[in-house]
This record gives sequence, structure tokens and C-alpha cells, in this order.
Amino acid sequence: MNTRLRQGWLAVSAALAFGASGLRADEGVINNALVSSQLYVWNRVADFLEIARGGLAVGPSIGAEVAVTEHAMLGAYAAQERGASFPHFVPPLWLVPYMEDTPIFTKHEGLYRTVAYGGIRKENVTDAGAHFDREPLDVRAQVGLGIVHGYAAIKTRQVGDFLAGVVGMDPLGDDAKLDPTIRRLPADQFGRSVTNILFGWLELGKNMIRVGQDEGELAGFTKGFGLGVWRTLVREGAGVFELVTFPFGWSPVVEP
Repeated sequence: MNTRLRQGWLAVSAALAFGASGLRADEGVINNALVSSQLYVWNRVADFLEIARGGLAVGPSIGAEVAVTEHAMLGAYAAQERGASFPHFVPPLWLVPYMEDTPIFTKHEGLYRTVAYGGIRKENVTDAGAHFDREPLDVRAQVGLGIVHGYAAIKTRQVGDFLAGVVGMDPLGDDAKLDPTIRRLPADQFGRSVTNILFGWLELGKNMIRVGQDEGELAGFTKGFGLGVWRTLVREGAGVFELVTFPFGWSPVVEP
């Protein structure tokens, strides 16, 4: 009888272990599918935001230039300036290139003079660090207005990369890829996100009380209130971000 009980127990244990391993495998497949779908959306948004670039420089400048690729250019300008180009014109969305470890600003500085017509360009220096960034297939426009120099460009290569990405292609090779070796904790991230969203507002009172106790009531109403508002916004923002991306199971952005 004892032998039969032991055999039965071993059989049940083996079945439970097999079922648990199968469940973990299914969870991994489901999680990978969710992450892949979110990466697809992320990559399309990132590609779209890379299509347009703006730029601003300060310093003596006069002239203008327009270009429809490097084969159709027209303009002349001179500038002694310092400036930078940047992605599109919506600073909050610069978080996307930041998350991808892509430099947000492309800086330039120095004296630069150029004349461009058709596919011919004459310039005083060939250093790319002396002028706004330009690629052979860009559609660009820029104008120097005395002490301010504005710049805007459409990256046609990025247009093609975005359209190709819609059907799953990546000609520029800049899409984020699924890494199956990373240990993801989606349940942890989901719990953190919900906690931060529901209770982030408590930072307001907590910081007012803490600063009031340490530095006085007036400081609590002013400095404490300001800190509370800031930390509330940080926690709420991190909560929303982690909720949307919870299948990735990242390390905490902001602990509850």
C-alpha cells in the first residue's frame, strides 16, 4: 500500500511539474508576443518622429538656402554662429530618441560661408561641424535673419524607412529588437504602475508635511507644495508609462 501511495504521489508531482513548466513556456510565448507587438508600435512611432528635424542657431548670419536633395539646391548664406538641430518641434517627444540612446542635438559652431546652385556647392570649409546637418536626400530650408538662423528638414530616407516598417521591413536597421535573453517581470511592472497612478497624488501632502517639519510652516506651504506637485507629476507620468509598457517588465522607473 505504501509503495502504491509513493508511486501515486510521484506521478502527481511529475504531472504538476510538467504542467508548471508548460505554463511557464506558454507565459513566455505570450509575453514575447506582447513585447513584439509593442516594439512594432514603438518602432513605427520612432521612425515617424525621425522624419522631420528643426534647428536654431544664434550669431551673425545672413542669407538662405533651399534644397530638394543635393541635386537641386539654391541659395547662399554666411554665418558665424553656434547652434544645433533637433528632432521635430515637440520637445516632450524627445523622450523617444533619449530612450533609444540616440543623441537629441546635433551641434555646430564656427564661421561658414556657402553658395549652392543645382548640384554644385562652394564653401569655405568642408567641416560638417560648422553648419546644420544635411544628408544627400534631405529636403531642406534655412534662413539667416541677422542674429538668428532657422532650419527645417525632411529626412526622405526616414520616410522610406517608416513606410517599409509598416510592412515589417527595416532598411535602415534602426528598429529596436526583441531580446529573448532578458528576464522580464511584467507583473511587477504592472503593480508598480497601478500603485503610482492611484497614489502618486499623496506626494503633495507628504512633501508639505516633511518640509514643514524640517524648515517651518511657510516653507511647507511653498517649497513643500512645489516639491509635492513635481513628485506627483513624476510618479503619475512614470505610472502611465509603465502601465502602457508593462509587458516589457523593466526595472523600476520610480518605486511606489
